[in-house]
Amino acid sequence: PPTVVMSSSRYDIVVYGATGFTGSYIVRALATSPLFKGKTIAVAGRSEAKIRATLDEIVKDIGIEAVGKYPIIIADTSDEESLAAMAKQARVIINAVGPYRLHGEPVVRAAVENGASHVDVSGEPAFLETMEMKYAEQARAKGVYVVGACGWDSIPCDLGTDFLKRNFDGTLGYVETFVANHRGPSGYSFNTGTYQTLILGIASMREDNLGKLRRAIMPTRLPEAKYKAPKRGALWSVNEEPLKAWALPFLGSDKSIVQRTQYYDYHVNGKKPIQVATYFSIGSLFWAFLVTVWISFFAVLCMFKPTRKLLQAYPDQASFHMFKNSGPTKQQMKEASFEYFFYGKGWGKEDKIDEQQPSKKAAAVCRGPDPGYIGTSACVVSAALAMLDDGPKLPPQGGVYTTASAFRNTRIFDYLKSFGVTYEMIEQK
Repeated sequence: PPTVVMSSSRYDIVVYGATGFTGSYIVRALATSPLFKGKTIAVAGRSEAKIRATLDEIVKDIGIEAVGKYPIIIADTSDEESLAAMAKQARVIINAVGPYRLHGEPVVRAAVENGASHVDVSGEPAFLETMEMKYAEQARAKGVYVVGACGWDSIPCDLGTDFLKRNFDGTLGYVETFVANHRGPSGYSFNTGTYQTLILGIASMREDNLGKLRRAIMPTRLPEAKYKAPKRGALWSVNEEPLKAWALPFLGSDKSIVQRTQYYDYHVNGKKPIQVATYFSIGSLFWAFLVTVWISFFAVLCMFKPTRKLLQAYPDQASFHMFKNSGPTKQQMKEASFEYFFYGKGWGKEDKIDEQQPSKKAAAVCRGPDPGYIGTSACVVSAALAMLDDGPKLPPQGGVYTTASAFRNTRIFDYLKSFGVTYEMIEQK
């Protein structure tokens, strides 16, 4: 169990950034779930007036008066003392203030230095890996846990890949993963916070120097995989049970998170690391082609300051309303859902591992509600609860971990299921 002694005066959970689009849905998830009955919850942000207005709006929306009485902590990323004061009052901070490459590190530092654990909903590999490089030792010494990417990036993928690996009857070699997002008749638009993070991520790719970062946090080489996931084109047809779609490379943080989990699983648990390839699936070739063209143009425009400023100023128009300042409507969120498929190949118990082509197949799927906000909130509050209630099942020492490395032995699957996020194996015909 963690060595840190939590002071009794700390709130169980402090939501930092409660007035943001995602933050307000995290507060709703905490308030409406019976799992948090008896937990003490506080909300934090820069403006007391804005926080009060957000809490009033949530009370009106869900009819739970207690939300209006949540204690308010004033904290601002540019004021380190205010962050330290917030961290001293928290057992777990849920940090919903992005883009994390701009605003994330001071919150992580305050948490680690002041004995609070920290979860976030970042999908930014450079930020996530920098936090491991800079704060892993200090977090271990303090007995606190820092786990990034606890939202829809990357709990479905990281826990799903691990779920398939643990349920595979033999030794898994590689996994191809496919996101399938479903929208209802009202359509769907993501909030522009996600869009601005995407622009910054693409624009900073050259400076991020991910290779150097990865050598720092994963210094020893993993055994070379003889058989890797097949090389695919930029757009290709998937014909699996039950997924029939067109696939294009998925450029989110999922792959980098799974790779860090595999490194940990090999070095700490002695398990063979698996190869992973991540894809985005779209039902029609026409739409898949249009999205591919849009991503290519968008990526080029992100690289140059003048065009980048235009993209940042006109999110609705530049993204053809895939992103909007107002985010999705309640109706759009209600109608939306996701499926995340995992198709793996490996060796049966009688096979000679790495001496023959992997031919044994297995598949799993993670399903859940609206991925953007309801699903993300479900994921991050489940992660926070695992930290609070499942201490003995966390890694024996504090530190900076990926979601599967931190939570694979906790009751997180039960917590997620209570929010409608489920994992199951798919029968292979």
